Amino acid sequence: MNAYDDSDLIAGVDCGSHAIKCVIARISRENQPQQIVGVGTTPSQGIDSNSMIIDLDLASQAIRKAVTQAENMAGGQVSAIRIGLSSRDIESFSALGIIPIAGGEVLETDLEQLMDSTRHSRQVGKHVLHLLPKTFFLDKKEIDTPLGLSGHRLEGHFHVITCQQSSFNHVLDAVLHASLDVEDLLSSWVAASMAISPQDHAGNVNTCFIDLGHGSTGVVVRKGDHFVHSARLPMGGRHITGDISQIFDLAPSMAERIKRSFGNPDAERLTPVTVEKKGTEAPLARHVLADPRLPQVIEARVEEILFELKKVIHPQLDDGSLSCIFLTGGGSQLKTIHESAEDIFGAPVVSGSFSHPSPVIKLANRPDLAAAVGLLEMRRKFGDWRSLEFGQPEVHKKPGFLRKAYFFLREKV
Repeated sequence: MNAYDDSDLIAGVDCGSHAIKCVIARISRENQPQQIVGVGTTPSQGIDSNSMIIDLDLASQAIRKAVTQAENMAGGQVSAIRIGLSSRDIESFSALGIIPIAGGEVLETDLEQLMDSTRHSRQVGKHVLHLLPKTFFLDKKEIDTPLGLSGHRLEGHFHVITCQQSSFNHVLDAVLHASLDVEDLLSSWVAASMAISPQDHAGNVNTCFIDLGHGSTGVVVRKGDHFVHSARLPMGGRHITGDISQIFDLAPSMAERIKRSFGNPDAERLTPVTVEKKGTEAPLARHVLADPRLPQVIEARVEEILFELKKVIHPQLDDGSLSCIFLTGGGSQLKTIHESAEDIFGAPVVSGSFSHPSPVIKLANRPDLAAAVGLLEMRRKFGDWRSLEFGQPEVHKKPGFLRKAYFFLREKV
């Protein structure tokens, strides 16, 4: 017998280049914490280093396996999942929409028209994952909340995130082959930022969320409650693994183990490991982790990634400064990354807590599960609608949906 009614379960699945991660939660009422009841992780298959699906059958099997693991832990089954993407074809840009206000007062239908016109201006062959309001102008006056105000001309500035339509279709096909339905498909790093509760660092300040994954690093910048910018950097944990493999002449699998051990706060208490060298096997004990070159190799690549992120982030900041930085993803567990980030960005790195931590499944508080957890948090905030993709004509919306979604973006996340 299932522990829960299956209709009460919802799954978030982060499809990365290194692993497929699934987190299942029991659906809760709005503004109430969701109880995470299942976690499943399996190595990615049929997905290349850029998180692009290259083998439909293998990708489908990996997704199904991760979901099944989480279902077994949850004691129930899910029929639809929310997918997080971090593929190389994801792009972001700013867009402007302008419409006349026929009735004199801004209604939800006016905002829908504004967002529709902005979304339809995208390039051919692209699918909009997110259309995020940044600010509005009503008769050339900047306002936060246009709904209900009177005017003649409404202007909206948006942050748009897209992917190739073909990539979108490939993911849908892989999920369908796994006998599952897709409730939503979103950007992994936007989802990861939603998993974090900034707490005391909310307000009208610049906040940065960095999700350091295996194949890439995603970044989201907010000013107060507004989305300012997001971007994908094609560098991540696999590049650190590659450096370790090359410098120490190790097989990639062993270099990955060494990297993970370096990020483990209990690494100094690990028992000696057998490290496989390229072309041979040799028992190299703990001196691999104790080698003074190891932190230098890791820190060099970490700093390169952070400096590249700084180039992306700082042009988007009005005053050039950040209030704080939140780190998620598997790479955030590396020993020196917090100190390096503080030195490079000149801002404190804050250990954010998940917005709805589970008292049952402690594993769900792992930083590498932030994207999967964030997909559930977005669902909790928005209900069963297309989270942050506004104005989708094929999606039926309940009355008041747009108002609910708009005001969520003005909340302290």
